[in-house]
Amino acid sequence: MRRELSVPLYRNAYALMLNTMVNSLFGLLYWIVAAHTFSDEEVGRGNALVSLMLLISTLTQLNFGQALIRFLPRAGTTSKRLLSSAYGTSTGLAVIGSAAVMVYCHLAYPASHPLHASWGFALWFVVSTAVWSVFNLQDSALTGLRSAMWIPLENGAYGIVKLVLLVIVANTALDHGVFTSWTLPVFALLVPVNLLIFRRILPRHSAETAVDQNPPTRRVLTHYMAGDYTGQVFNQLASTFLPVLVVQLFGAALGAYFLPAQTMFAATSLLQLAITSSLVAEGARDESQGHRYALAVLRRICATVLPAAVAIALAAPWLLELFGTRYRDNSTLLLQLLMVSTFPRVVVSMYVTKARLENRTSALAVLQFVQAAALIGGTIALAGSVGLVAVGWVVLVVEVALALVLGGSVVRWLWPGRRVHS
Repeated sequence: MRRELSVPLYRNAYALMLNTMVNSLFGLLYWIVAAHTFSDEEVGRGNALVSLMLLISTLTQLNFGQALIRFLPRAGTTSKRLLSSAYGTSTGLAVIGSAAVMVYCHLAYPASHPLHASWGFALWFVVSTAVWSVFNLQDSALTGLRSAMWIPLENGAYGIVKLVLLVIVANTALDHGVFTSWTLPVFALLVPVNLLIFRRILPRHSAETAVDQNPPTRRVLTHYMAGDYTGQVFNQLASTFLPVLVVQLFGAALGAYFLPAQTMFAATSLLQLAITSSLVAEGARDESQGHRYALAVLRRICATVLPAAVAIALAAPWLLELFGTRYRDNSTLLLQLLMVSTFPRVVVSMYVTKARLENRTSALAVLQFVQAAALIGGTIALAGSVGLVAVGWVVLVVEVALALVLGGSVVRWLWPGRRVHS
């Protein structure tokens, strides 16, 4: 283990995996407590509002997060300027985007609708979205600066405070208690983490990488972000927007039953993303070793993520029982299907990593458009006949199809010179 952690690729990968597990653990505890202290409708509404905030924040970040992971490792003396630009642009766009959405939610929906927003809540939503954008980008900055070990500490503190606040607001008459407890702790963590980044980590990184720095030109950065952002827009339709769609198709109660399956599936997906994010950062530092790093990462995905998916699928009824009998009855098959889809998803994740290292983000845009269109369209088409489990079937079919199409390219990357017959 000491030898493993001495390698930056593995050390940062394990730190990001630990962060995912910490987030997932506190996330599950949070929604378990919420399920037992709030009504199903309040849980479903809170989840939809949080998902809406995450959707707006992600879309208005222009995918600066992935750009920081890709280009900060060799940005050298331009690192501070790159990070400051990401913060400023994302915050400004978050304010504009969230304000527009809140105006729409206030005017378009009646007061009884789950997505209706009063003007007071709308203001809180706008501020929370802007702050969340910085909170999210600082994790990408730490990853790109190869200091990911700070991320699980930061998010562990966030998870604890968030859970404590949930219990507090559950015993008050505060409106939007779920959303408030989710967003308020972010404000307390923003200042100390960014002081750590700008006063300690960033100056050291700039000095260490100044000799062989290779910062992206404006053209390269713009081209990379344009393709990656386009793909991210479609990806969000397939993930963050999904809880909102479920509430609209099935109602707030089934939106609550969808929540634990969504949370556990997101955890396994984020485990893969954690490992491949470290691969992007290290591959950017030494591009000639990218395929060797990728093989090492793939072995660790097979040894960690896939066994975890099997365990969750087998334990699905008992895990969902923690939320309540209604959750177990409505979500068991859905969760199991989502866990099975983790296997073909590995191939897709490796292809996405390969494309990012090669700056071929236009290919990602096409891939994620197909993925999102199939998921959203398939869910809407099957909702009436299959119900909530339609999401699981559609995800599984889409991931298998994409793995079959992209598998040859991934194999040629991992083993150069090997011929693959389709």
